[in-house]
Amino acid sequence: MKNYNLKNLFVGALFLLSIGFAGCEDDTPDYNAYNYYQTYPLNELSAQAKTIRDYVKMDAVISHRGTNFWAPEETEPAYRWARNMGGDYLELDLQRTKDGVLIALHDDNLRRTTNIESVLPGKEDYPVSYFTLVDLRKLDAGSWFNDEYPENARPAYVGQKILTLEEVTKIAEGYRIKKDVNGEPVKDLTRLDENGQWAGFYEFEVDPDDNGNRPGIYPETKEPYLFPGMEADLAKALTEYGWNITTSPKTIPTVPGKVGVANTNGRVVLQTFSRESAVKLEKELPGIPKCMLLWEDESASYVRPSNTIESLAEFINFSVEYNCEIAGPSIKGKPNNYPELTEPWMCEMYHRAGMIVHAYTFDTEDQLRRYNGDYFYNGISRFENSDREVSGDFGYDVNRNMFIDGGFTNLTDLSMEYQKRDVIGTAQEVLTSLGY
Repeated sequence: MKNYNLKNLFVGALFLLSIGFAGCEDDTPDYNAYNYYQTYPLNELSAQAKTIRDYVKMDAVISHRGTNFWAPEETEPAYRWARNMGGDYLELDLQRTKDGVLIALHDDNLRRTTNIESVLPGKEDYPVSYFTLVDLRKLDAGSWFNDEYPENARPAYVGQKILTLEEVTKIAEGYRIKKDVNGEPVKDLTRLDENGQWAGFYEFEVDPDDNGNRPGIYPETKEPYLFPGMEADLAKALTEYGWNITTSPKTIPTVPGKVGVANTNGRVVLQTFSRESAVKLEKELPGIPKCMLLWEDESASYVRPSNTIESLAEFINFSVEYNCEIAGPSIKGKPNNYPELTEPWMCEMYHRAGMIVHAYTFDTEDQLRRYNGDYFYNGISRFENSDREVSGDFGYDVNRNMFIDGGFTNLTDLSMEYQKRDVIGTAQEVLTSLGY
């Protein structure tokens, strides 16, 4: 309890300083507390793990579910938009169908983002694993968005389909699902089930509206305790698609000046909240960057750290042991109001172990500025001025290790603008140019 109080004293002072109340001696954190977490014993990534860590580009913009603001999350419009907008990674949640297909879907219940109640009445609360891919293709995964967010609604979102992992990789490569003259997906009749029936897969075609960006993918093993063997299935799928960098990956052509993550060793970053899944991912997919996600509470499903120094150190040491080179902590602030696990002292601990920090989820400019440290520099971003100087007497070293190295965002356009990266068109204009 004593150590926790020391930490709280420091963090409270840092918070006051970060929002502009610098200069008062009473606001300066207890340096003994600062020194305590700086010297708390931590293990460090191996040289090989650091090499794998460095596959991942700095200041990565990770398009969370493609977007859940401008389009229905984890659907084709969301991922095509994120690709063309310039996101470095397409983030997705992995679940598995009854017939073993890995799909992109956040909830293990289909009520929120589909019309399952009307299409499959009586089965609306069945888990995703109860349904085959053909079953899921019957569902409308887009109309709910128009009802929930009428200000961003578009008629083309009606009838959007739940996507497979394969389809997300194809979008990253510059393809789209082929449509017939009525705008319906074209069934791939070369891929049949054991009874000789259509297995639920669609044909692909080169996306005529692709602008050349080639993002990587950032899949999360979602609720892996519900899907035994998911990690092995993921390894098999990535190898089959040519995305497993350790098994003769295919070359994905890139365009100079465009996002080219898909053709690097960092084309895939794996993520999970589950320690059990992290161990399995390292076994099945060694040599691929991995992100260990953090949450403040514990549950039956996951072992999650609280925000004490001791528990954070234990989390970091576990991550180092199983070659999770990236820490994925939550940030505070509206609209999500997540627990604060990305405070400066925490980031310094992640970095001292050799990890990089990909925090979630950035939805406002204030969040971007806070966790990139701008408020220590009189509000000036390092993307505006790489030579910015600390503004204020903090009584401790303000340094790059106190801040993030990349972030998940529902608003790729906002993060791109913040980083002063080239963006052609507004979010709405990009959607329109893609036919939505």
